[in-house]
Amino acid sequence: MLKTLIKLQFQKALARYTANSSNKKKNGKKSSFNSPAVYLALLAFVGVVFAFMFYNIFRMMASMLATSGFSWLYFLYVMGASFVISTIGCIFLSLSQLYEAKDNELLLSMPIPPRSILFCRMLPLYAQNLLFCALVQVPAFAAYATNASVSASLVVSQIVILLLVPLLSLSVSCILGWLIAFVTSRTRHKNVVTIVFSLVFFALYFYLYYQAEDLVKALAANSIGIGANIMDSAYPLYLTGLGASGDLLPLFGVAVVIIAFFAVVYAVLSHSFIKLATAKKGAKKAVYKEKTLKVSSASKALLRKERMMFTGNATYMLNSGLSALIMVGGTIYAVFQFNMVNTLPSEFTDIISVYLPLIISFVIAVGPISAASISMEAKNLWLMQSLPVSSLQVLTQKLKLHFIVNGVVSLVPSVVLSIMLGMKPVNIIITILIPIIFSLFSGLLGLMFDLKKPKLDWNTTAEAVKQSASVMLSLLISVLAVCVPVIAYSVLLSFEIKILTEIFLACTAFYFILISLPIWYWIKNKGTKVFANL
Repeated sequence: MLKTLIKLQFQKALARYTANSSNKKKNGKKSSFNSPAVYLALLAFVGVVFAFMFYNIFRMMASMLATSGFSWLYFLYVMGASFVISTIGCIFLSLSQLYEAKDNELLLSMPIPPRSILFCRMLPLYAQNLLFCALVQVPAFAAYATNASVSASLVVSQIVILLLVPLLSLSVSCILGWLIAFVTSRTRHKNVVTIVFSLVFFALYFYLYYQAEDLVKALAANSIGIGANIMDSAYPLYLTGLGASGDLLPLFGVAVVIIAFFAVVYAVLSHSFIKLATAKKGAKKAVYKEKTLKVSSASKALLRKERMMFTGNATYMLNSGLSALIMVGGTIYAVFQFNMVNTLPSEFTDIISVYLPLIISFVIAVGPISAASISMEAKNLWLMQSLPVSSLQVLTQKLKLHFIVNGVVSLVPSVVLSIMLGMKPVNIIITILIPIIFSLFSGLLGLMFDLKKPKLDWNTTAEAVKQSASVMLSLLISVLAVCVPVIAYSVLLSFEIKILTEIFLACTAFYFILISLPIWYWIKNKGTKVFANL
C-alpha cells in the first residue's frame, strides 16, 4: 500500500510540472503540446538558465574565498542560499499538499496509518527541494572547483550536504505551512491572510534577487570580519561550514542534528495529522440577518459568481491576478523614479512612449484569469451547464471578469504614465486603448485554451491555476503576441526607418484587434458547443 501511495504522489507531482491531465479528447488523441516531454524540456531550459545565473553569482565569491582560507564560509553561504530558495519555494506547496489537499479525508478513511500518508506527501516535496538545492549548490561547487583544488572528502561532504539541506528546508517549510494554516483557519478572511503571507514572501524573494549581486560583493568584501564573528559568536555555524568544506567529523554532527530535527517535526505532524488535515476551525460564525432579496439579471448573477470564485480562492486570485498588482505597484514605483526619465533626450522619450503600452500588455499577459476559469469549476461544472442560460452567456461573464481585473486596471499605468511622459492627446488615447484591446485578446485566448485543454481533475487549486496546459499556453502565446510589435519597432529603429509614433501605435492596436477576431468567432460558434459537452 505504501509503495502504491508513493507512486501515486509522484505521478501527481509530475503532472503538476508537465501540465499533464487525464482529460482526453473523445477521439483518444493527444496534442503534441500536451506532451510531458514539451514541458519537461521547457523546465530543463529554465533550470539551465538559473544554474548559469547562480554560477556567475558564486564565481565572484569563490575567487576571493577559495584562496584565502575561508572555504568553509563560502560553502556556508551556498548552504544559506539554497536553504532560503528551497524553503520559499516549498512553503505554500506544503500548505496545499499536506494540510489542504482535497483527498485527505478520503485517504484517512482507508486503513492507512496517518504517518504513511504524511510520508508519501512529504517525499515529493523533498524531491522538489532537492532539485532547487541542486540548482544552487551544483553551480556553486563548479565555481569553487575552477578556483581551487577539490579533494575526495569535499566531494563526499557536498553530496551529503545536498541531501541534508532539502531535508532541513522541508522541515522548516512544514512548520511555516502549519503556522499559515493555523492562522487562516482562525480568521474569517482566510484569503486576505494567505495573500498577505504570499506577498511578504514574494517581496523577500524579489528583494534578494535584485540585491543578489550587491549582496554577494558585500559578503565577499567583508568575509574576514564576518568569518571572525561567526567563529566567536556562532560557533555551530562555523562547524557547519567546516563540515560542508570537507571536514567529515563536523559533517557527521550536522547530519545528526538535521535528521533529528526532521524526525521531531515528522513525529509531531504524524501524531496530529488527523487533527490538522480535518480541522474545520474558523472565525466567529456569521449571524443571519434577514434582508430583502435582491433580484438581478442572469448576466449579473453569473458575473457575481465568477467574482466570488476569483476572490474566494487565494491561490487563484494571487497567481492570476498578479498582473493587476504589478500594474498598480509598477505605476507607483515609476512615478517616484520619473525624474530619471526627464533627464533623457527627447528621442528616448519617444521610444519609451512606444514601448509603454507594450510593457503594460506584457504585464497583462502574465495574469491569464480566463485560462483557468473553466478548470476552476472542476466537478461543479455540471451546475453551470444545467443552468437555464446559454453557454455563450457563461463564457462571456468569465471573459468579462478577466477584462475587469486586467483591462480596467490597465487604465492606471496607461493614463498616469502617458500624461507624465507628455505624450500627444492622440497618443494618449491609443496608449490607453492598446492594453484594453490586448486584455480582450488575452482573455479570449485563455478561454479558448481552457475550453480545449481544461484541467478538471485537480486536487489542489495550484494545479488548475499554475500547472495546467491552458494557462501555460495562454501565457506563452500572449507573450509572443506582444513580442511581434516590439521586434517590429526594434527592426525599424535598427534600419533607421522613421515612423510617427501615433501611426505605429495605431497599427499595433489594429494588430491586436485582428488576431482577436478569429478567436472570438471560434468561441461564439464552436467553443459554446465544446463547453456544453465537457
